[in-house]
Amino acid sequence: MLSRRVLSRTLAVASVASAVLSRLAGAQDAAAQTQLDEISARGRALAGYQRAALFASTQLMATNPDPGRVQRYVAYHADSGWVVAFGRLNSTRDTFYVSHIAIPAAINGQRVDSLFEFQTFSGSAPDTDFLVRAARAMDVGVMTLGVTTRAYSAAALPTENGDWWVYLTPAADVASVWPFGDDVRYRISADGERVLETHRMHVGMVEDVVARKEGGRLAVGWHRASVRDLPEDSDVFHVVARRPPLPEVVVTRHHRYVVSVDGSIRYVQGKETVATR
Repeated sequence: MLSRRVLSRTLAVASVASAVLSRLAGAQDAAAQTQLDEISARGRALAGYQRAALFASTQLMATNPDPGRVQRYVAYHADSGWVVAFGRLNSTRDTFYVSHIAIPAAINGQRVDSLFEFQTFSGSAPDTDFLVRAARAMDVGVMTLGVTTRAYSAAALPTENGDWWVYLTPAADVASVWPFGDDVRYRISADGERVLETHRMHVGMVEDVVARKEGGRLAVGWHRASVRDLPEDSDVFHVVARRPPLPEVVVTRHHRYVVSVDGSIRYVQGKETVATR
């Protein structure tokens, strides 16, 4: 049997070791900044895609285009900003026939993301590579999600290795506000034919709470994450797309993160005060 002195010393050492291990575990659980930056990049891209698609679609539909030629769209980032290609996918799903290309308008020498200039093709221009693969990838995502009670917006963003991130998020309402939650991200093969990975970003609609400072001038939103211990791509998307702009605190099971209005994410330690602008 251990003596009282030895037992006490053993317990003390064990307590210190436990505290050290606990701190190390906490440090390991918190996401590395590189991981947060990757989430930011995907979320910003999703916001740019959806914003361009919404504004370009609204402008094009106001001109009453031929519905047989304008059945869907694919957005992509170019030197001029987010460009939107409108057209249709043929029955064999191997050609995307482009009817219109929406390009960000130049105002005072600067490209804007809310007004578009349109290039119209008298005869639909065929694409058999990027656009058709993106369209197929979105179709696979929609079919995988299945029948839903609400309308969804699809977005296909190329990954670094040529696959696709396909996002399905509840569609914007008439006020151009995207409902928050019940969203999913798929990783789809480069040919747009197979689901490689399914990731639920939020389960159910998210209660988005806004905490206002005295005087009502400054505010910050916050919500609790329900799926994993990290912010999601769509958290960034909603912060960047939200008007008026507000930062968002994402509270996970073990951590807190702040998504700034520019889409950047930082880890909040302890009782650190969340500054707003």
